[in-house]
Amino acid sequence: MQRDPRGIARPGSRFGRSFLVPPVNRLVFLMYHALYADEGERARIDSPDRPYAISVDTFEQHLQRLADAGIGVLDPRALLEHPPTRGGVVLTFDDGHLSNWLHAYPRLKQRGLAAAFFVTRDFINGRAGFCRWPQLREMADDGMLIGSHGCSHRFFDDMDERQAILEMRKSREAIEQHVSKPVDQMSFPGGRFRPLDINLGMRAGYRLFHSSQIGALSPPALRAGQVVPRIPIRASTTQREFGAYANAEPLALWRAQAAAACKGAARRALGNRFYQSLYEKRSR
Repeated sequence: MQRDPRGIARPGSRFGRSFLVPPVNRLVFLMYHALYADEGERARIDSPDRPYAISVDTFEQHLQRLADAGIGVLDPRALLEHPPTRGGVVLTFDDGHLSNWLHAYPRLKQRGLAAAFFVTRDFINGRAGFCRWPQLREMADDGMLIGSHGCSHRFFDDMDERQAILEMRKSREAIEQHVSKPVDQMSFPGGRFRPLDINLGMRAGYRLFHSSQIGALSPPALRAGQVVPRIPIRASTTQREFGAYANAEPLALWRAQAAAACKGAARRALGNRFYQSLYEKRSR
């Protein structure tokens, strides 16, 4: 793989032409978390987060395959002001892991791409392995969208109305103070929310909400107050599955929806706290 002095792969490297077919006219939101450059970095990612961590090489392959297939990467800042009229993908990252600044941001910048980074307020400057405010400010100044992922990463459907709107407001205020950019998009921790939370979010100043529901949209289909679906990219996601998701292939989406429905049923039966505890034990 050809790399520049910083270790970033150059477009047109060994990946060659992608297996992706010409893109369909669907709008796809992809959800990433942490990236790692080697096994040492992977080991330093907290064990519950590792199932959603992918290698830098894998991420570079994703970007190259999208380029090879002619699938546009859309600017998340313009989704409401200039709703897309044709298909493409929106790249999003949750939590605010340090690797977002260290690995994802320079590779996106090199290609002239933008992504949305939804950060958990209490993790920034307060948790090892996560971004600091000056890093997020740098990303925002370079065209990345910095959005809210709550304050504490608690699940909104476990909160009462007062707790939920305080999380939304305090997170938004902190991000705007530190990055000096308006914040009007948020993603829900764990993808868990109630219809009530959309109303509260609108009152708190948000206009677009990112979920973990599986699906794709037909452009133009975005409006203020909308909850958009996102497809999670996991450590187990194969390149073939990535291609199917990016192209919004119905069978791939159906399979992902079926798997998510099973997990959702288990979560509802067990409750958020017990389900999360089991998940974290299995991730160790």
